[in-house]
Amino acid sequence: MNILPYYMIDFSAAGCLFEIRINDYPVITQNVKGQVSTYIPINYAVLESGEQTITATLLPVLGETQLSPKAYLTFKIMLFDVTNDFVFKNQLAEFNLEPKSDQVLPLLKQNDIFEAEVPYCLDAWQDGINLNDVKDVKQKLIEAYVALGSNIEKGQYNLFMDKINKREVNMATSMYLSKDETKSRVSELISDFENGFELMPLEEAIINFYANGKAVALKKSNGESALYLFNKKTKQELMLDITFYIPEGKSEFEVI
Repeated sequence: MNILPYYMIDFSAAGCLFEIRINDYPVITQNVKGQVSTYIPINYAVLESGEQTITATLLPVLGETQLSPKAYLTFKIMLFDVTNDFVFKNQLAEFNLEPKSDQVLPLLKQNDIFEAEVPYCLDAWQDGINLNDVKDVKQKLIEAYVALGSNIEKGQYNLFMDKINKREVNMATSMYLSKDETKSRVSELISDFENGFELMPLEEAIINFYANGKAVALKKSNGESALYLFNKKTKQELMLDITFYIPEGKSEFEVI
């Protein structure tokens, strides 16, 4: 491979709650009352070269039961080469979800596939067990969240870093981060922990299954992580978007 492939989604959305998944793993969920558009990277959801699945779901904004006729989600999958700089190489797919003027719908959904070539193979949730078969899965997941939150509250940052290490390794591998960039990701997070951000209790904890039942996360109704911190002085929230899985042969949740 002569390039460092960096896959991104260029999206625009309005008047909806939408979710985009790559290989059944969420890359963005957002409740949009107005309009928003930006780019997001998706390499971390591309585990290895080959065929990738993509699913987009368009839902009413929170508090509504039907899609607004003005709701829409459009996006493109873009390939860049980041060997030396961000160089656009190719557009792989394009999606457009919006209700027709005479439709009254509770949701719209679109599925497709695209081919990706990457110079890595991530060790992620492939070896995870089917969590639909786990008894009391939500309670066990809550306990895993509480334990992770306890590490933050008690200043046990080494334990926290150990727990998220596999996720950080995969992120560094898929996003081509240097050792300094990888270290900076975690050190900046810990700096926030130490500078006014307080862990909030789990609220509206809805369990969401991903990766074909092999990964889970607790989310608020608006799609944001149920695990977050709040800075009373700056009024800022810090979302910890964490997903868990249980590797084959084990019985406890681990961050992935």
